[in-house]
Amino acid sequence: MASESKPLISSHVRHGLKVGLASVLSYVVSAWVGMPYAYWAVITTVIVMQMHVADSIEMSLYRFTGTAIGAGMSVLMILVFPPTPGWTLAAIFLGTGVCAYLTRYNARYRMAAITLAITFLTSLGADHRVEFTLFRVAEIGIGVLCAFVVSVAVWPNRTASVLQERLRVQYAQVAANLVLLMDSFLEHQRKVDPDLFFDLARDAQSNRELFNKVYSTERRFYRDDLAQLSTQVNVLNSVVERLQSTPNLLNEVEGEGWDIIMTPELQRLAQAAANALRAIGAGAHYDSRPLATAVDQVEKRFIELREQGVIERFEVRRYFQVMGFINTVQHLGEYLLVVLNRKEMRR
Repeated sequence: MASESKPLISSHVRHGLKVGLASVLSYVVSAWVGMPYAYWAVITTVIVMQMHVADSIEMSLYRFTGTAIGAGMSVLMILVFPPTPGWTLAAIFLGTGVCAYLTRYNARYRMAAITLAITFLTSLGADHRVEFTLFRVAEIGIGVLCAFVVSVAVWPNRTASVLQERLRVQYAQVAANLVLLMDSFLEHQRKVDPDLFFDLARDAQSNRELFNKVYSTERRFYRDDLAQLSTQVNVLNSVVERLQSTPNLLNEVEGEGWDIIMTPELQRLAQAAANALRAIGAGAHYDSRPLATAVDQVEKRFIELREQGVIERFEVRRYFQVMGFINTVQHLGEYLLVVLNRKEMRR
Protein backbone atom coordinates (compact mmCIF):
# COMPACT_ATOMS: atom_id res chain seq x y z
CA MET A 1 0.00 0.00 0.00
CA ALA A 2 2.86 2.39 0.69
CA SER A 3 4.22 2.09 -2.82
CA GLU A 4 0.80 2.90 -4.25
CA SER A 5 0.33 6.00 -2.08
CA LYS A 6 3.63 7.70 -3.01
CA PRO A 7 2.63 8.73 -6.55
CA LEU A 8 -0.71 9.99 -5.25
CA ILE A 9 0.93 12.13 -2.56
CA SER A 10 3.51 13.44 -5.04
CA SER A 11 0.80 14.42 -7.52
CA HIS A 12 -1.15 16.31 -4.89
CA VAL A 13 1.95 18.08 -3.61
CA ARG A 14 2.81 19.18 -7.13
CA HIS A 15 -0.77 20.25 -7.72
CA GLY A 16 -0.71 22.35 -4.55
CA LEU A 17 2.54 24.02 -5.57
CA LYS A 18 1.19 24.70 -9.07
CA VAL A 19 -2.02 26.23 -7.76
CA GLY A 20 -0.01 28.44 -5.41
CA LEU A 21 2.35 29.49 -8.20
CA ALA A 22 -0.49 30.22 -10.65
CA SER A 23 -2.37 32.22 -7.99
CA VAL A 24 0.67 34.38 -7.24
CA LEU A 25 1.34 34.83 -10.96
CA SER A 26 -2.23 35.92 -11.66
CA TYR A 27 -2.16 38.41 -8.80
CA VAL A 28 1.19 39.87 -9.88
CA VAL A 29 0.13 40.15 -13.54
CA SER A 30 -3.20 41.75 -12.59
CA ALA A 31 -1.46 44.32 -10.40
CA TRP A 32 1.19 44.96 -13.06
CA VAL A 33 -1.37 45.77 -15.78
CA GLY A 34 -3.38 47.90 -13.36
CA MET A 35 -6.44 45.74 -12.70
CA PRO A 36 -8.34 47.25 -9.73
CA TYR A 37 -9.65 43.95 -8.33
CA ALA A 38 -6.85 41.39 -8.73
CA TYR A 39 -8.59 38.93 -6.43
CA TRP A 40 -10.96 38.02 -9.31
CA ALA A 41 -7.95 36.69 -11.21
CA VAL A 42 -6.78 34.66 -8.20
CA ILE A 43 -10.23 33.20 -7.60
CA THR A 44 -10.48 32.24 -11.26
CA THR A 45 -7.05 30.58 -11.17
CA VAL A 46 -8.00 28.44 -8.19
CA ILE A 47 -11.24 27.38 -9.91
CA VAL A 48 -9.60 26.58 -13.24
CA MET A 49 -6.56 24.63 -12.02
CA GLN A 50 -7.15 20.87 -12.10
CA MET A 51 -4.98 17.86 -11.36
CA HIS A 52 -4.54 16.88 -15.00
CA VAL A 53 -3.60 19.06 -17.95
CA ALA A 54 -6.57 17.97 -20.06
CA ASP A 55 -9.01 18.87 -17.29
CA SER A 56 -7.33 22.26 -16.77
CA ILE A 57 -7.53 23.03 -20.49
CA GLU A 58 -11.20 22.04 -20.61
CA MET A 59 -11.95 24.14 -17.54
CA SER A 60 -10.01 27.10 -18.98
CA LEU A 61 -12.01 27.00 -22.20
CA TYR A 62 -15.25 26.53 -20.31
CA ARG A 63 -14.51 29.37 -17.91
CA PHE A 64 -13.22 31.85 -20.49
CA THR A 65 -15.87 31.28 -23.16
CA GLY A 66 -18.63 31.27 -20.57
CA THR A 67 -17.24 34.47 -19.09
CA ALA A 68 -17.08 36.16 -22.50
CA ILE A 69 -20.67 35.22 -23.29
CA GLY A 70 -21.89 36.31 -19.86
CA ALA A 71 -20.00 39.59 -20.08
CA GLY A 72 -21.47 40.33 -23.48
CA MET A 73 -24.97 39.72 -22.18
CA SER A 74 -24.22 41.81 -19.10
CA VAL A 75 -23.13 44.75 -21.27
CA LEU A 76 -26.33 44.34 -23.29
CA MET A 77 -28.43 44.36 -20.11
CA ILE A 78 -26.61 47.47 -18.87
CA LEU A 79 -27.22 49.33 -22.13
CA VAL A 80 -30.86 48.29 -22.46
CA PHE A 81 -32.20 48.45 -18.89
CA PRO A 82 -32.07 51.57 -16.71
CA PRO A 83 -30.43 51.09 -13.26
CA THR A 84 -33.70 51.32 -11.34
CA PRO A 85 -34.80 48.59 -8.87
CA GLY A 86 -37.62 47.36 -11.08
CA TRP A 87 -35.62 47.25 -14.29
CA THR A 88 -32.67 45.70 -12.46
CA LEU A 89 -34.88 42.81 -11.34
CA ALA A 90 -36.24 42.44 -14.87
CA ALA A 91 -32.69 42.38 -16.30
CA ILE A 92 -31.56 39.72 -13.80
CA PHE A 93 -34.63 37.60 -14.56
CA LEU A 94 -34.23 37.87 -18.32
CA GLY A 95 -30.45 37.49 -18.48
CA THR A 96 -30.03 34.55 -16.12
CA GLY A 97 -33.19 32.90 -17.44
CA VAL A 98 -31.97 33.02 -21.03
CA CYS A 99 -28.56 31.64 -20.03
CA ALA A 100 -30.17 28.85 -18.04
CA TYR A 101 -32.33 27.92 -21.02
CA LEU A 102 -29.34 27.91 -23.37
CA THR A 103 -27.56 25.29 -21.24
CA ARG A 104 -29.62 22.76 -23.21
CA TYR A 105 -27.22 23.49 -26.08
CA ASN A 106 -23.96 24.04 -24.22
CA ALA A 107 -22.93 23.84 -20.56
CA ARG A 108 -20.81 27.00 -20.86
CA TYR A 109 -24.01 29.07 -20.57
CA ARG A 110 -24.12 28.12 -16.90
CA MET A 111 -20.82 29.96 -16.49
CA ALA A 112 -22.28 32.78 -18.58
CA ALA A 113 -25.19 33.11 -16.15
CA ILE A 114 -22.77 33.32 -13.21
CA THR A 115 -20.64 35.95 -14.95
CA LEU A 116 -23.69 37.97 -15.93
CA ALA A 117 -25.01 38.00 -12.38
CA ILE A 118 -21.62 39.00 -10.92
CA THR A 119 -20.75 41.73 -13.40
CA PHE A 120 -24.23 43.17 -13.70
CA LEU A 121 -24.86 43.38 -9.95
CA THR A 122 -21.37 44.47 -8.86
CA SER A 123 -21.45 47.26 -11.43
CA LEU A 124 -24.60 48.80 -9.92
CA GLY A 125 -23.77 52.27 -8.72
CA ALA A 126 -20.54 52.48 -10.71
CA ASP A 127 -20.00 55.52 -12.91
CA HIS A 128 -18.90 53.54 -15.96
CA ARG A 129 -20.71 50.21 -15.75
CA VAL A 130 -19.60 48.86 -19.13
CA GLU A 131 -15.97 49.65 -18.38
CA PHE A 132 -16.38 48.11 -14.93
CA THR A 133 -17.73 44.91 -16.51
CA LEU A 134 -14.91 44.71 -19.05
CA PHE A 135 -12.34 45.06 -16.27
CA ARG A 136 -13.88 42.07 -14.51
CA VAL A 137 -13.65 40.06 -17.73
CA ALA A 138 -10.01 41.07 -18.13
CA GLU A 139 -9.23 39.97 -14.56
CA ILE A 140 -10.92 36.63 -15.12
CA GLY A 141 -9.07 36.26 -18.42
CA ILE A 142 -5.74 36.84 -16.66
CA GLY A 143 -6.63 34.18 -14.10
CA VAL A 144 -7.53 31.69 -16.84
CA LEU A 145 -4.35 32.44 -18.80
CA CYS A 146 -2.08 32.06 -15.75
CA ALA A 147 -3.75 28.77 -14.78
CA PHE A 148 -3.39 27.49 -18.35
CA VAL A 149 0.31 28.43 -18.65
CA VAL A 150 1.28 26.89 -15.30
CA SER A 151 -0.76 23.74 -15.92
CA VAL A 152 0.83 23.13 -19.33
CA ALA A 153 4.40 24.27 -18.60
CA VAL A 154 5.10 23.37 -14.96
CA TRP A 155 5.13 19.68 -13.96
CA PRO A 156 2.37 18.83 -16.43
CA ASN A 157 0.33 15.94 -15.10
CA ARG A 158 -0.60 14.52 -18.48
CA THR A 159 -3.81 12.59 -19.02
CA ALA A 160 -1.95 10.71 -21.76
CA SER A 161 0.63 9.54 -19.21
CA VAL A 162 -2.11 8.47 -16.81
CA LEU A 163 -3.82 6.53 -19.61
CA GLN A 164 -0.57 4.87 -20.71
CA GLU A 165 0.13 3.66 -17.18
CA ARG A 166 -3.45 2.41 -16.81
CA LEU A 167 -3.14 0.49 -20.05
CA ARG A 168 0.18 -1.05 -19.02
CA VAL A 169 -1.34 -2.30 -15.76
CA GLN A 170 -4.57 -3.49 -17.38
CA TYR A 171 -2.83 -5.40 -20.17
CA ALA A 172 -0.60 -7.06 -17.58
CA GLN A 173 -3.72 -8.08 -15.65
CA VAL A 174 -5.35 -9.51 -18.78
CA ALA A 175 -2.16 -11.44 -19.51
CA ALA A 176 -2.12 -12.85 -15.96
CA ASN A 177 -5.80 -13.79 -16.23
CA LEU A 178 -5.18 -15.53 -19.54
CA VAL A 179 -2.42 -17.67 -18.03
CA LEU A 180 -4.66 -18.40 -15.02
CA LEU A 181 -7.49 -19.47 -17.31
CA MET A 182 -5.24 -21.76 -19.31
CA ASP A 183 -3.79 -23.33 -16.15
CA SER A 184 -7.32 -23.92 -14.85
CA PHE A 185 -8.40 -25.41 -18.16
CA LEU A 186 -5.47 -27.81 -18.28
CA GLU A 187 -5.98 -28.85 -14.64
CA HIS A 188 -9.10 -30.87 -15.43
CA GLN A 189 -11.08 -27.72 -16.24
CA ARG A 190 -10.86 -26.27 -12.74
CA LYS A 191 -13.47 -23.60 -11.96
CA VAL A 192 -12.50 -19.93 -11.78
CA ASP A 193 -14.05 -16.69 -10.57
CA PRO A 194 -16.98 -15.96 -12.94
CA ASP A 195 -16.32 -12.21 -12.57
CA LEU A 196 -12.66 -12.51 -13.49
CA PHE A 197 -12.97 -9.82 -16.16
CA PHE A 198 -15.71 -7.68 -14.60
CA ASP A 199 -13.47 -4.89 -13.27
CA LEU A 200 -11.29 -4.96 -16.38
CA ALA A 201 -14.32 -4.56 -18.65
CA ARG A 202 -15.45 -1.51 -16.67
CA ASP A 203 -11.97 0.04 -16.63
CA ALA A 204 -11.49 -0.62 -20.33
CA GLN A 205 -14.61 1.40 -21.07
CA SER A 206 -13.30 4.27 -18.91
CA ASN A 207 -10.15 4.36 -21.03
CA ARG A 208 -12.17 5.70 -23.94
CA GLU A 209 -13.16 8.76 -21.91
CA LEU A 210 -9.53 9.45 -21.04
CA PHE A 211 -8.46 9.03 -24.65
CA ASN A 212 -11.15 11.46 -25.78
CA LYS A 213 -9.72 14.03 -23.36
CA VAL A 214 -6.24 13.51 -24.76
CA TYR A 215 -7.49 13.78 -28.33
CA SER A 216 -9.67 16.85 -27.79
CA THR A 217 -7.24 18.87 -25.65
CA GLU A 218 -3.68 17.64 -25.06
CA ARG A 219 -2.91 16.80 -28.68
CA ARG A 220 -2.98 20.52 -29.43
CA PHE A 221 -0.01 21.14 -27.12
CA TYR A 222 1.95 17.87 -27.01
CA ARG A 223 3.15 15.42 -29.58
CA ASP A 224 1.89 11.95 -28.70
CA ASP A 225 1.56 8.80 -30.77
CA LEU A 226 -2.23 8.93 -30.75
CA ALA A 227 -2.51 6.17 -33.35
CA GLN A 228 -0.76 3.73 -31.03
CA LEU A 229 -2.67 4.96 -27.99
CA SER A 230 -5.98 4.57 -29.80
CA THR A 231 -5.03 1.04 -30.88
CA GLN A 232 -4.10 0.11 -27.32
CA VAL A 233 -7.43 1.36 -26.00
CA ASN A 234 -9.50 -0.40 -28.66
CA VAL A 235 -7.55 -3.66 -28.59
CA LEU A 236 -7.93 -3.95 -24.81
CA ASN A 237 -11.70 -3.65 -25.17
CA SER A 238 -11.72 -6.29 -27.87
CA VAL A 239 -9.50 -8.68 -25.91
CA VAL A 240 -11.61 -8.39 -22.76
CA GLU A 241 -14.78 -8.98 -24.77
CA ARG A 242 -13.26 -12.10 -26.32
CA LEU A 243 -12.21 -13.54 -22.96
CA GLN A 244 -15.26 -12.65 -20.87
CA SER A 245 -17.08 -15.86 -21.79
CA THR A 246 -14.19 -18.20 -20.98
CA PRO A 247 -14.83 -18.43 -17.20
CA ASN A 248 -18.34 -19.68 -17.97
CA LEU A 249 -16.95 -22.30 -20.35
CA LEU A 250 -14.85 -23.66 -17.49
CA ASN A 251 -17.45 -23.33 -14.75
CA GLU A 252 -20.17 -25.10 -16.75
CA VAL A 253 -18.12 -28.30 -17.00
CA GLU A 254 -19.89 -30.95 -14.94
CA GLY A 255 -18.28 -33.95 -13.34
CA GLU A 256 -14.60 -34.74 -13.52
CA GLY A 257 -12.53 -32.87 -16.05
CA TRP A 258 -10.37 -34.34 -18.78
CA ASP A 259 -6.66 -34.52 -19.34
CA ILE A 260 -5.88 -32.36 -22.37
CA ILE A 261 -3.47 -33.99 -24.78
CA MET A 262 -2.62 -30.64 -26.34
CA THR A 263 -1.27 -29.29 -23.04
CA PRO A 264 2.25 -28.35 -24.28
CA GLU A 265 0.92 -26.53 -27.34
CA LEU A 266 -1.77 -24.67 -25.37
CA GLN A 267 0.68 -23.65 -22.66
CA ARG A 268 3.03 -22.20 -25.25
CA LEU A 269 0.13 -20.38 -26.92
CA ALA A 270 -1.10 -18.88 -23.64
CA GLN A 271 2.37 -17.76 -22.63
CA ALA A 272 3.14 -16.26 -26.05
CA ALA A 273 -0.22 -14.44 -26.11
CA ALA A 274 0.39 -13.16 -22.56
CA ASN A 275 3.81 -11.83 -23.59
CA ALA A 276 2.25 -10.14 -26.61
CA LEU A 277 -0.41 -8.52 -24.43
CA ARG A 278 2.19 -7.13 -22.03
CA ALA A 279 4.19 -5.72 -24.95
CA ILE A 280 1.13 -4.07 -26.50
CA GLY A 281 0.17 -2.57 -23.16
CA ALA A 282 3.66 -1.16 -22.66
CA GLY A 283 3.88 0.10 -26.24
CA ALA A 284 7.04 -1.96 -26.67
CA HIS A 285 8.29 -3.82 -29.72
CA TYR A 286 7.44 -7.51 -29.70
CA ASP A 287 8.77 -10.25 -31.94
CA SER A 288 5.57 -11.94 -33.09
CA ARG A 289 7.28 -15.09 -34.36
CA PRO A 290 6.87 -17.11 -31.12
CA LEU A 291 3.14 -16.27 -31.08
CA ALA A 292 2.74 -17.15 -34.75
CA THR A 293 4.54 -20.45 -34.17
CA ALA A 294 2.36 -21.25 -31.13
CA VAL A 295 -0.86 -20.52 -33.05
CA ASP A 296 0.30 -22.71 -35.94
CA GLN A 297 1.32 -25.57 -33.63
CA VAL A 298 -2.10 -25.61 -31.94
CA GLU A 299 -3.82 -25.72 -35.31
CA LYS A 300 -1.61 -28.57 -36.60
CA ARG A 301 -1.91 -30.57 -33.40
CA PHE A 302 -5.69 -30.23 -33.40
CA ILE A 303 -5.88 -31.49 -36.98
CA GLU A 304 -3.70 -34.47 -36.07
CA LEU A 305 -5.90 -35.38 -33.11
CA ARG A 306 -9.06 -35.03 -35.16
CA GLU A 307 -7.67 -37.32 -37.86
CA GLN A 308 -6.76 -39.83 -35.15
CA GLY A 309 -10.32 -39.69 -33.82
CA VAL A 310 -9.15 -38.65 -30.34
CA ILE A 311 -11.72 -35.86 -29.93
CA GLU A 312 -14.56 -38.38 -30.40
CA ARG A 313 -14.21 -39.26 -26.72
CA PHE A 314 -16.06 -36.06 -25.81
CA GLU A 315 -19.81 -36.04 -25.44
CA VAL A 316 -21.50 -33.24 -27.38
CA ARG A 317 -21.81 -30.79 -24.46
CA ARG A 318 -18.27 -31.36 -23.27
CA TYR A 319 -17.00 -31.14 -26.84
CA PHE A 320 -18.43 -27.65 -27.32
CA GLN A 321 -17.10 -26.51 -23.95
CA VAL A 322 -13.56 -27.74 -24.59
CA MET A 323 -13.44 -26.72 -28.23
CA GLY A 324 -15.04 -23.36 -27.39
CA PHE A 325 -12.29 -22.59 -24.90
CA ILE A 326 -9.49 -23.69 -27.24
CA ASN A 327 -10.93 -21.77 -30.18
CA THR A 328 -11.29 -18.61 -28.11
CA VAL A 329 -7.63 -18.67 -27.10
CA GLN A 330 -6.51 -19.62 -30.60
CA HIS A 331 -8.54 -16.82 -32.20
CA LEU A 332 -7.17 -14.42 -29.61
CA GLY A 333 -3.65 -15.35 -30.69
CA GLU A 334 -4.55 -14.78 -34.34
CA TYR A 335 -6.10 -11.42 -33.49
CA LEU A 336 -2.99 -10.33 -31.58
CA LEU A 337 -0.85 -11.22 -34.58
CA VAL A 338 -2.94 -8.90 -36.72
CA VAL A 339 -2.58 -6.13 -34.13
CA LEU A 340 1.18 -6.58 -33.86
CA ASN A 341 1.52 -6.23 -37.62
CA ARG A 342 -0.21 -2.83 -37.68
CA LYS A 343 2.00 0.09 -38.65
CA GLU A 344 1.50 1.98 -35.38
CA MET A 345 2.59 -1.07 -33.35
CA ARG A 346 5.80 -1.63 -35.37
CA ARG A 347 7.36 1.79 -34.75
